[in-house]
Amino acid sequence: MKEILKDILSINGVKGVLLMSKDGKLLYESIKANTSTGHQRYTNWKKLIDILGKNREADFVFDKGRVYMRETGNGYMLISMEGYASIAMVKLNCDIVLPQLNTAKSGKGLKGLFKR
Repeated sequence: MKEILKDILSINGVKGVLLMSKDGKLLYESIKANTSTGHQRYTNWKKLIDILGKNREADFVFDKGRVYMRETGNGYMLISMEGYASIAMVKLNCDIVLPQLNTAKSGKGLKGLFKR
């Protein structure tokens, strides 16, 4: 998973990526070293998902940064970043990563070969 998300994490100003299920369960978390995102203190992901509603994406801007939230088809991806991070680059990389992410989560590939 980290290999799939490496391009997003390499964008200047991006602090971390979270992947959540549709019900708000945290499935994956990747935080850059020496980064304090503050999201560890927030645990009510379901409420944030409910706020998103039927929208495909949302961009939350705060005094000390921003959070970009995107539906993945199987759940949601949250990207924590500094205020100066290029949201256009983040969105572009999300468009590239989402098909790979959905394939990885669907159980296709080598994992599907070993099912009985």
